[in-house]
Amino acid sequence: MFDPTLNGVMTQIDAGKIVLPAMQRPFVWKDERITKLIDSLLRGFPIGTALLWKTATMQRYRRFQKDVQPDAGISIDFENDDSSERYLVLDGQQRLTSLFVAIAGTYDGKRLFVDVLTGERGEKDAGDAYWDCRFLSEKEAAELNEWPRQNASRAASQSQRAVFIKFQDLTRLAAHKAGIAATQAAQKLQLSEQETLRMVSSYLQCATILASKTALQIHLIDEDAAEPMPIEEILEVFVRVNSGGLVLQKSDLLMSLLDLKWNDIQPELYRAVKDINVSRPFNITRDDVLKSLLIAKGSETRFDRLVADRVKVESLASELPGLLPAVQQAWKSLTLLLMDDCKITSERFFRGGHNSLLPFVQYFALNPNPNPAEKRRLVVAVYVALMTGIFTGAEARMGTFARKQCVTGKPFPLDKLAQLVKHHYGIGSLEALLSRHLDLTLNIAHGGITLDNNPENLQRDHIFPRATLTKQGMPSEQTNHYANFHFLRGKDNLNKSDTPPSEWFRKPGEQPPYSEDDLKERLLSWELLEPESFPIMLRERTKEIHDRALRLFGVDANGFERLFGPEAA
Repeated sequence: MFDPTLNGVMTQIDAGKIVLPAMQRPFVWKDERITKLIDSLLRGFPIGTALLWKTATMQRYRRFQKDVQPDAGISIDFENDDSSERYLVLDGQQRLTSLFVAIAGTYDGKRLFVDVLTGERGEKDAGDAYWDCRFLSEKEAAELNEWPRQNASRAASQSQRAVFIKFQDLTRLAAHKAGIAATQAAQKLQLSEQETLRMVSSYLQCATILASKTALQIHLIDEDAAEPMPIEEILEVFVRVNSGGLVLQKSDLLMSLLDLKWNDIQPELYRAVKDINVSRPFNITRDDVLKSLLIAKGSETRFDRLVADRVKVESLASELPGLLPAVQQAWKSLTLLLMDDCKITSERFFRGGHNSLLPFVQYFALNPNPNPAEKRRLVVAVYVALMTGIFTGAEARMGTFARKQCVTGKPFPLDKLAQLVKHHYGIGSLEALLSRHLDLTLNIAHGGITLDNNPENLQRDHIFPRATLTKQGMPSEQTNHYANFHFLRGKDNLNKSDTPPSEWFRKPGEQPPYSEDDLKERLLSWELLEPESFPIMLRERTKEIHDRALRLFGVDANGFERLFGPEAA
């Protein structure tokens, strides 16, 4: 009979009786979320539900992680075994893994410790953690437990004291002995009467928590029922019930259907993703690679439509594996082009996700070694696609373009892309293109963002303050023109307000002043920052940004304009 207590569930996870089906995504919770879950558990809060599918039919599965390494990357290894009955987790994986790690394992090589002198509300807000739970090494715990603390004030209150104990040790205590163990430990530590009472309460709470049948609600789907649920129904249940947690989409159902035939699809795709992203500042995902595989096969890429055609999915499962090496290499080639030739080194520029990149992956898969001239065309095409968002939220348009226009042995269809953009958005000039995407235009202006080596945290702001220009009656299209913006450090932006640029760039709050090189990177000079120089700055900086864009694109102004002209149609 199934034991629904937390102790019973953890024991069955450890024994490999409760496992994760192939359709489940990897564990992604961070330590802060795990400790918050344990705080909820110790406070007697319900911590959600888990949906388990009881089956003796052979299914591919993987065991729960006991020791989580958050920065080790994603890898998945599955097992096959039809020798015994198991419970496959359809919903609740993140909670169950968090509990397993907290009770029996490690996170980043550290055990979960609980300060047994905490747990009372006191003056805390209900939304705050009552229990101080942390993943610590033995040394870190010993340092926190040291009393009196070195350099601590003699007047320090006793409430500052901490006694961190391994959560695993506390949960293994026999309930009838927990109070005695706590009292003995308190005497050894010379705790006060109040601290001793708090420690006893904590020991009892932790020692009895695993006996709870109500903290985590377990729901079972029993295969032994009179009419067993078909695997397709189980997969649909999986997708639907997960919508309340880490939102799972039709791509997860598609992956599960493909997995029925292509047994190593998830491990292979995650290995490909890990290889693609190594030494890259991007976060190409499993779904990105899956979509590019579908395009390479000439298939529909809209997951919701594919899952409705199970015969088609079964056919794809046998054909996609052979395309993976070329697609994987195509992604690596594209991301290298983005970094080296496009000077794009941040996810912030992929407005609306990676859909805009998929036609380029298809092109590289079919044409793995473009010559230098072709690479320059690709740079122009990348910026046109990203700046306009022509493929963002337009799955059918993207798929049609990638399948029909990106072919073997021919140049990338830059002219077709330009005409598509012109048709949908009326863009016919470099100025119109640069006005579409402020971040990417500033990336061009800066020659590729390198400030602080952390482009994600950079902010953008007006060079000449908007409020000042508005008071002067300057038109909005000039005030908010891309040439009046630049990237700056976030701390600098806190001190900016409406200070004239001639003053602010020399003294940006408590930050170092901007140097001549800083101004040069922004296509600025001290003369252009003088109070009366806004019109000149706007005109000259616009021209400089145009020139820098054309140099990056490897074309002259006339050549770029011809892309959008009637003769290119």
